[in-house]
Amino acid sequence: MKHSIFQSCKLFILSLSAAAMMAFPAKAANAQGGITSVDSNSISGWAWNPDNTNDVQNVEIHIFQAGKSDPVKYLHVTADKYREDLVADIKDGWHGFHADIDWTQLNGTDFKVKAYSVKGDSYYPLGSTVTYAKASGSSSKAIPASSVKPSAESSGTAPITQIPAPQAPADPVNSLPQLVPISGTERSLGIFSISGYCGCDICGSGLGITYSGTIPKANHTIAADLSILPIGSKVRVGNVIYTVEDKGSSIQGNMLDIYYDSHEEANAHGRTQQEVFLVQ
Repeated sequence: MKHSIFQSCKLFILSLSAAAMMAFPAKAANAQGGITSVDSNSISGWAWNPDNTNDVQNVEIHIFQAGKSDPVKYLHVTADKYREDLVADIKDGWHGFHADIDWTQLNGTDFKVKAYSVKGDSYYPLGSTVTYAKASGSSSKAIPASSVKPSAESSGTAPITQIPAPQAPADPVNSLPQLVPISGTERSLGIFSISGYCGCDICGSGLGITYSGTIPKANHTIAADLSILPIGSKVRVGNVIYTVEDKGSSIQGNMLDIYYDSHEEANAHGRTQQEVFLVQ
């Protein structure tokens, strides 16, 4: 009997350890880059680690139908293609990536395209999100390599994403925030519409578990549009740092949903407009 109880406890502890590893992604070396072009049959860009140019970046491209929070297609590429423009911009041409895409296979007409550097189970944004319209075969202006310069110093603990200065969005729900450098450890994502939710049947499924498989916690769990803030992203709202562990069908664009222990607390939060900071 004692042996059986010991084995059960051991398995429980191992399960908790595995869940913790999934909930808190490992830190990665600095990654820079972004999508530089999206056309009728391909997506191109670049990615590198300026602190270790031999660290070849594995890139995952997420394609979202406009207004949706879940990707409709994933593309996996390696940033090891030669690009002449990178020689002039970052002095090393072997960090380009290219992916073929057949837009006719995807439902919808307008899309958002986002690239991530993948380290194990963790995803690190590369540049800004690019939009693409089937009808015109054109995309929003993608980030050129010349707009991102290697860091003079690097902490080696978080990705670096340099984005052009933000422009006022025409549609606050479907428009994407631009990252604006404010310090070495945080970047402003702009003003978000923020609400509260709990684990009850009114607010959600009532199952008591997040989309990422974790148990939600007050002052920790937050739901976001995963096309902007993937699972594991850390953001500061006010004086509290939250971790993105959940999503919601109505949480799209510049919106967040903060988890509370009770329905009363969630209701009391109401809907606020606050500046949100990405913690790196």
